[in-house]
Parts: sequence; C-alpha cells; structure tokens
Amino acid sequence: MESPIQLTDEDRGRLQRLIGTLSGETTNAQEMRGAAEELAELSERLGQDIDDLSLMYSSVIEHSTGLENELSERNDQISLLIEKMRHFLSPQLYGRITGGTAETAAGNHQRRNLSVFFSDIVGFTELTDTVEPETLSQMLNSYLDEMAHICDRWGGTIDKFIGDAVMIFFGDEEQADPMQCAKDCVCMAVEMQSSLGALEEKWRSYGASHELRIRVGINSGYCTIGNFGSSTRVDYTIIGGNVNVASRLEHQCRPGGVLISGSTYAMIRELVDVQSMGMIQVKGVAHPVETYEVIGRRPEITAQTHTMLVERESGFDLKSIHFDTQATAPLEREAIRDSLQRALVRMSATESSE
Repeated sequence: MESPIQLTDEDRGRLQRLIGTLSGETTNAQEMRGAAEELAELSERLGQDIDDLSLMYSSVIEHSTGLENELSERNDQISLLIEKMRHFLSPQLYGRITGGTAETAAGNHQRRNLSVFFSDIVGFTELTDTVEPETLSQMLNSYLDEMAHICDRWGGTIDKFIGDAVMIFFGDEEQADPMQCAKDCVCMAVEMQSSLGALEEKWRSYGASHELRIRVGINSGYCTIGNFGSSTRVDYTIIGGNVNVASRLEHQCRPGGVLISGSTYAMIRELVDVQSMGMIQVKGVAHPVETYEVIGRRPEITAQTHTMLVERESGFDLKSIHFDTQATAPLEREAIRDSLQRALVRMSATESSE
C-alpha cells in the first residue's frame, strides 16, 4: 500500500536548505524568520499527512478485526455443521469424509470380504398399534441408541436403520482382517442380545409391557461396497448375494437368537457354542446355505459380551433378569446362568474373607 505521506524531491531539498539556514552562523534575523515560517508550513502539511495515515491505519485495523470476527463465526458454523453431520454417518464414514479420503461420485465401489449383520425387534409391528407414537419414539430411540453404542465399541459400520431393523457390516477398511471382523460381528451380536434385559426395564418405565426380543442374522462373504445412487445423492452401502443371505438368516432366526451362516461359523468356531439348524435356500443364491444358532459363548469372550453383571472393586451390579421357561432363548439362558454363577462366586469369596 502506498504511503499517504508524499515527501517529494523538492520537499527534501527545501528541508535540507531550511535546516542549513536555521543552523547557519551567518544567518540574519530576517532569513531566520522566513526559514522558520517556511519550515512550519512544511511541518503542518506533513502533520496532516501523518493524521491521514493514522486514520487509514485505524480503518485497516477495524476492517481486519471485522474480517477476523467474521472468519471466526464462519468457522463456528462449519464446526456446528460437521458435528451435526456426525450424527447422520457412521464413525468410519465420518472420518473418511472429514479426512478428505472419501469418494463422493456414484459408481465408485469395490469388492470386499465383509461380515453382514441384520436384526429386528420381534413383534414391533403389533407394538406400534398399542403404544402412543410419542412413547414409541422414546422406546425405539433408546433401543437404537444402545445398539449403536455396542456397534461402535466393536468397530462396526451402521449401514442404516429401517424402522426397528438395523443393518451393520464389518470389514470395509482396506487392511481389515475378515476373520477378526467375523469375530467382532458375532461378539457384537451376542452383547446386543445380553443388553436387552436392562433395555426392557427402561421400556417398562415408559409404560410399555412388551417383551423386548430381537432376531439376528449374520453372514460373511464378498460384497460390493461403495456409493450407490444418483448424480445428486448417493448412499454408502453394500449389495450382493451375501447381503441377501444375512437378511434371510435374520428372518429365519427364532426370537432371542443369533443365526449365522456356515461361512461365518468357520471363522469364529473357537468363540461360541452352536447348534446346527440345517440348510436354507436363498433366492438368488445358487447353493443352499448352512446355518447355525449361537447357543453359548466361550469363557474368553463372556465378560466382554454380556452386561447383566457389572463387577466393581467393592461388589457388583446385577441388572434386571427376566426368565421364561418357554420364551427365553438358549443364548440368553447361558448369559443368565453365567451372571448368576459369577455373582455367587463373588459373594462366596466375600463371605469367606470375613
């Protein structure tokens, strides 16, 4: 920016001449008076230029402060929008978008070996006819919130919520290990089943008496994953025969159970006990699918996958347990049995030390 103080060559010459005159030993009074008047005139003009510069400086500072405040406000707005966007995306997809690594064009997809999970609430359609919409919203949101927390803990990607149904997959990361993904998926499903007792108690506080049970289907295999949609809107999702198999397994599963395919069981056989449920035929899949129901878990994953018993240094919390001789599924029976056994062991240890 050009300075408003304009000291020309002529001004510099005058200034040097005036200084010489005022400091000269032979300068008479009349010359001294004329030089002083001329210097005062030059000083006044330069002072006016300095005032103009000061005014311009103040204006620049004020303008820059305004720009800084506007920039800060825009950053706050962007942060708020990003935070809102986080609630509509899985943590994995959110991280890729904010990190600048996500592709947004439709048609960008690839093949990955995934473990796919489907679940839904047993009798939810009938429940919608007996509960007020506001209460139903509270119940459904509390359920989905708990399922999402468990999913995040095991590293799954929530594909979508469809009413009371949940679709999740594992293995979309480039370096993902298919076997570990299958293990995490099954552990997540088992923990979800074990968390329903506390959730059912919460539903009762809303005034509902509906027994909360879910069906779960899991299948592992290659799927197509990526962006599907139009030029203006896309969904990051998965498609393929193995997705259809997982959905069919969920429909075939009995209430309170976890039904897995043979391909999933082959990768997690050391973690759970299962019961063979025979073969099913899935439309669009050329060969029959072998199925297994998870009926128990091995000790190495027991503490990680059920929340009925929460142990503390000074004791434990045993959450609400509901047992029905006809309706309680094998997996839930196993969780109840293990929780009670561990609670009794803890109590016995405390009594023997007194």
